[in-house]
Amino acid sequence: MTEAVQTRAADRGPAGLSGRHHEREVLDGLLKGAWQSRGGAVVLTGEAGSGKTALLDRCASAGADGVRLLRCTGVHSEAALPYAGLQVLLRGALDRARSLPERQLTALRGAIAPDDVPAGDRFLVGAATLGLLDELAEERPVVVLVDDAHWLDLETVDALLFAARRLGMGRVAMVFAAHEDSAVFDGAPGLPMLHLGPLTDEEGAALLADRAPDLHATVSSRILGLAQGNPLALVELAGALTAAQRDGSEPLDAREIAVLPASWRVRRIFDERIRALPAPTRLLLTVAAADDTGDVALVMAAGERVGALAGDLGPAEAADLVRVSGRRLVFRHPLVRAAAYQGAVLAERTTAHRALADVAPAAGDMGRRAWHLAAATVGYDEAVAAELERSAELFRSRGGRAAVAAAYRRAAQLTEDQDARALRLAAAAAAAAEAGQAELAGTLADEAGPVSSPSAIARLASVRAALEHGRGRAESARLLLVEATAEVTAHRPAMGAWLLFESAAMAWDAPDPVAAARDTRARVAGLGFGEHPVQRGAAGVLATLTGDLAGGAAPIREFAEYVVRTRQERSLTDQVRLHGWDMLLGEYRTVHDEAVALERECRAEGAVGVLPRVLLRLARLRLFLGRHRDAYTTAVEGLEIARDTGQSHLATMLSGVLAVLAALDGEEPGGTGGRERRDGGDPQGSAGRAGRYLCPGVAPSPFWLTRAQGLFDLGVGRYERALQRFAVLTGGPHRHLMVSVHSLPDQVEAAVRIDRATDAGPAAERFTRWTDATGTAWARAVELRCRALLAADDAAGEFYERALAAHAGDGRPFEEARTRLLYGEWLRRAKRRSDAREALTVALESFERMSAAAWADRARAELRAVGATPSAPAADTDLAGRLTAQELRVVRLAATGLSNRDIGARLFLSPRTVGYHLSNAYPKLGVTSRAALGALSLA
Repeated sequence: MTEAVQTRAADRGPAGLSGRHHEREVLDGLLKGAWQSRGGAVVLTGEAGSGKTALLDRCASAGADGVRLLRCTGVHSEAALPYAGLQVLLRGALDRARSLPERQLTALRGAIAPDDVPAGDRFLVGAATLGLLDELAEERPVVVLVDDAHWLDLETVDALLFAARRLGMGRVAMVFAAHEDSAVFDGAPGLPMLHLGPLTDEEGAALLADRAPDLHATVSSRILGLAQGNPLALVELAGALTAAQRDGSEPLDAREIAVLPASWRVRRIFDERIRALPAPTRLLLTVAAADDTGDVALVMAAGERVGALAGDLGPAEAADLVRVSGRRLVFRHPLVRAAAYQGAVLAERTTAHRALADVAPAAGDMGRRAWHLAAATVGYDEAVAAELERSAELFRSRGGRAAVAAAYRRAAQLTEDQDARALRLAAAAAAAAEAGQAELAGTLADEAGPVSSPSAIARLASVRAALEHGRGRAESARLLLVEATAEVTAHRPAMGAWLLFESAAMAWDAPDPVAAARDTRARVAGLGFGEHPVQRGAAGVLATLTGDLAGGAAPIREFAEYVVRTRQERSLTDQVRLHGWDMLLGEYRTVHDEAVALERECRAEGAVGVLPRVLLRLARLRLFLGRHRDAYTTAVEGLEIARDTGQSHLATMLSGVLAVLAALDGEEPGGTGGRERRDGGDPQGSAGRAGRYLCPGVAPSPFWLTRAQGLFDLGVGRYERALQRFAVLTGGPHRHLMVSVHSLPDQVEAAVRIDRATDAGPAAERFTRWTDATGTAWARAVELRCRALLAADDAAGEFYERALAAHAGDGRPFEEARTRLLYGEWLRRAKRRSDAREALTVALESFERMSAAAWADRARAELRAVGATPSAPAADTDLAGRLTAQELRVVRLAATGLSNRDIGARLFLSPRTVGYHLSNAYPKLGVTSRAALGALSLA
């Protein structure tokens, strides 16, 4: 890294700003927004020399007198060190972090001062970064400038992007600059991108006329062609000409080689300047280029070890290649750093890294020491490999999964023994997979080659299977795991049991789950697992998939109890991964209470990356339990965090929950995150509050979308279409057993409505078998409702009454309301108008409480049919319904007495953003202060 806290970049002139009028306007607006409590961020992309750094310098100069400036530059050689960028960016401001919530403060200290405490979840570090920036902005606006962001370590990128997406109403502006070919911001939706393309011929000519007015017209034309619209190339190519070349009396030299990109031509100019320097100065520049801290004292200490003295920096300063700003050594341009490092021969680079390794312990950074030692090593070296391995575990304690992968990979490259090398590559592949680097994880797994160690076999199989599953090849993943199970179980039965469980989970997602489950059972028959509870759980899942519901229920319950009983033995990530399999048995209230505990622990531990998976589970459970508003707020929060943490697959599944809620609320779900009002009415109308379920750019998962569309069709009376959709979900191989099970009663109702008994009967029988196997009260109630629908009119009443009795206390208010609606319809047909009115009124009230507008409309129509005058939709009295999901979450927490800072810690928002949401919510609720919130009904 090169810049420190509150440094002011030198004005290098307007070269990189020429022709960048639009970009300057955008950045001016961003800085102005920070002064007006409208935080924001933008990403600049372009080739080297296109003006990115110049625009950052302009931002620094524009706000130098009134803002707090934080700046850093990514360095390739330090990209594998977790939080290396954040250390340079924020270390000087850590004294202002004392007011952060304890977990966030601990995480930030662990990231910035690595010898202090572990950092933990990298997204918690992002939340802490947001909190610190917000704290700094209390005094004056904060401007964060990040150059060469494509060379930042992944942990710093994740933390900064998490903060950037949540600036909200903070007085913070963030500008990132990255090379146009970098993929670092590919997974960063929500951040504006500005691409700096080449200057036009007119803009280039104007720049040359300004910076080199004495150029002959022919020479100017030649320079314009060579520079290809690159501002830095224009200036540097012109500046490198002799007087004779400038006036055209002497031809240009090899700089004319047209096959080289403009940035490489500039590099050649910097190469020439560096080669002209004295040898000690060149070596000192190599040391500085190999270091990322920019610490002058550290660079000079390392320089002394290679024979360079402080005075040797002078020629480089005189050549305008570097400058010293305070305690920092700053390269004029990233291309100068690249030239200084890449232009050095191997022996010079290794010498520089060894010198930096020697001085690293004095700075208290053993991770940097290990990497510099590795960079200084050619060939195998077990001692350095072992030190890298120790550093990898240090990085793991700091939440640096990408750094763990890089350290283990480099350690493997230094390892001569094949088995030890394979184990290190397996560890690297697993860490890369955990960091979301799927392509790298696959490469590392392939590099490991054939292995014999059970641990390496198991780890590599898990990694490869996860990658295959992520590519949509669940069957391939299952086969990998089953083969590994057979290899490992004889030596490590418990390890084999876990592999079997993973293979059972993959069978669940296979194109034909039944065939996959049968094949898995056949392949592992005869293996000795020692009746391990995990093996029993896998057997239960496989039995359930093959239709043996009765045989699968007990092992699944046993496994679920085992997971809860031994949860303290596992990481929070593993707890979340293994929790909830008893959902297969309809045990929703039990699983919900356990999930609430996991959510609480995620928030307390700051496990931001894990939280979206827990919120997905809670959103589905709350949907199943008829707690639709809670399901909505949970799903929206989960989707926001999933997007902010780059977990697009979870965002898709959470969008599926919102699609179902939209359907229940009377909005027709679309396939691209959009929703259409079923009545074509005012999109802001109270009946459906259209738009509250919008998820721009996040399409719902296909099975949940199909279920949502089927429920909408069923709710509005499009029974033929509904039946077709439910048949897709329940017929043949399916990918989501719970969606299928829940669709069976809906299929029965749709079929009965259009007199399709041949479709209704088999679906009802399948649901009865599932109910008998699970034994849950709510399923029995719904099963009795299906019987009522299929029964003769004179016998249906008894089944409805038994169903309502079974619903009592079953925790499924939506299903109970649906039963009452159908019972009310039957009572009306039976001429029992008073009883029908009572049943329908209760159903209507329930549907309205749950924001199930489509079913509420049906209940109103039935009430009118029995001569009653149903109440109109009363959404205006629904206080919680007036608020956005974020406002509702904030208001509910504020009503408990929590401060803005405490609320921000719970929701990973800045206190200022919390205050903004409260100020928006007060007029909607008819109050003027938080003191009045406790008296409101916000259920």
